[in-house]
Amino acid sequence: MNLFEMKDWELSIVEQAWGILAFKKLLTRDKSKGKTRSHLEMQFIWHYTDVKSTYQYIIDLEVRTEEIKKDIGLPKTWKIDNDVQAAIALYEERSSTIIEALYKQTLKSASAIGEYLGRTKELLDERDNQGKIITDISKITGAVSKMPKLMHDLKAAYKEVVKEQEEADSKKKGVRTFNTFEDGI
Repeated sequence: MNLFEMKDWELSIVEQAWGILAFKKLLTRDKSKGKTRSHLEMQFIWHYTDVKSTYQYIIDLEVRTEEIKKDIGLPKTWKIDNDVQAAIALYEERSSTIIEALYKQTLKSASAIGEYLGRTKELLDERDNQGKIITDISKITGAVSKMPKLMHDLKAAYKEVVKEQEEADSKKKGVRTFNTFEDGI
């Protein structure tokens, strides 16, 4: 589901999005001048949900919500209500692919590994009932040595997700590449 476009470095909503009931509900309930609230809510949905959003690295959804609200200008009191949650669910359902779902799960795994490595001091201080070290330094250094490969693999996975989205977008838009002189100069 391609509801958003980048034009002149600004995220915009395609007009067809407002025809989908979950998104239309956001628009019709918006009584603000210029429908600014519904546009901000749609931007929130994109930043919160889309794999190309720079906020996807924030695994904690509450933290992600607060960061997006602050950065796009939603009021501090704004919360994800049932209508916004329904729009998020619909966007996730209609725009997600197996590759994208695997990528998001991989991000969660990588984040968990990062949290584990962030607890190095506590891990090295842990002892069992006999006073023996539970996690020795070789396990931690082994994990650290594998991080460059993990980072490389995450970058490659991201590129695959974006490539898949671009291919799907071009199919939906009916874009066709012509060979030289084929388009009837």
